[in-house]
Amino acid sequence: MVDVWLQNVSHSYDNGKTWAVSDIDIKFDSGRTYALLGPSGCGKTTLLKIICGLVKPTNGKVYLNNIDVTSLGPEKRNIAIVFQFPIVYKMSVLENLLFPLINSKLAKGEKIKRAKEIASNLGIENLLNYPAQKLGLADKQKVAIGRALIRDADVILLDEPLSSIEPERKYEIKKLLINISKKPGKTMVFVTHDQTEALTFGERIAVMSSAGKILQFGTFEEIYYRPSHEMVGFFIGYPGMNIFDATLESGDTMKAGPFTMKISNQNLLAKLGTKFKVGIRPEHIEISTNPIDGYVSFKVSYIEDLGRGKSIIHLQRDNLTLKSIYEGEISVGNYVWVRIQSDRLNFFDQKGDRIEP
Repeated sequence: MVDVWLQNVSHSYDNGKTWAVSDIDIKFDSGRTYALLGPSGCGKTTLLKIICGLVKPTNGKVYLNNIDVTSLGPEKRNIAIVFQFPIVYKMSVLENLLFPLINSKLAKGEKIKRAKEIASNLGIENLLNYPAQKLGLADKQKVAIGRALIRDADVILLDEPLSSIEPERKYEIKKLLINISKKPGKTMVFVTHDQTEALTFGERIAVMSSAGKILQFGTFEEIYYRPSHEMVGFFIGYPGMNIFDATLESGDTMKAGPFTMKISNQNLLAKLGTKFKVGIRPEHIEISTNPIDGYVSFKVSYIEDLGRGKSIIHLQRDNLTLKSIYEGEISVGNYVWVRIQSDRLNFFDQKGDRIEP
């Protein structure tokens, strides 16, 4: 059981001109499964390489169970990593699985027994004598996962392991990884740009910005309903959170686009300032095809069909576009009447940071 702690970690590949990751302070508790979620190029893979020792951070420390391992190489960390593109050696599947045990003191028979057990769990026991480099991507990834498991590593890092797999076989790898994540004692960190994968594998999710910073670290519910930054609100959910400018007028009256409403929370009023931003989830926008007092009219400018009678409708009024989920028949050019649920609003300052009510 191993905790992983990155303390104030930053890394630059060009002597400080740009930073791949910046001021990362995060702890992964032992025996739990986490997801690193963010857009391509945000530094997720760099963080994994720092954790396993392939990259030494420019600044900061790496701790395993409160032991500083920043200067230790990967061979001294007992951490396994599975990459996006499966890496197999030019030998049989069995020899690939046995490779991490080459310096182990286990008897040869015990090594082979362990390799066969793992192959059976991965569904590749019939491929043990087959040349690994001739396998398809899904089976190659199974071999790579098997090498990670046979080491009995304390920490398993997974760098977008599904993204290069044949679409028709992704479910096999996903099912395997879900089963592995449920086994006690393993600390797992799963890197992805796909929020569905993050939700599937991560008990807690760290959302990263394109600037290589962690914007929020929490459960999916925390991140979804109380995003700490507007980028988190927009990035999480499909479609993402609607975010638009707002102003405070006449003391306690908020003007947000065409919407006007009173703010009764005195603590919130004291924090807002004159200009800020509001965020509302698409499902928290009420739609009527008939005029209702207190609702605001919008024109349907675009429709994304989700199937089964549901659509994402894009609503336009002046310079404001909102997205909402709609169930029923509707056409581009129709007018609808809109109400936002004021108790579901999120507030952000001009820099995008959350304002807590």
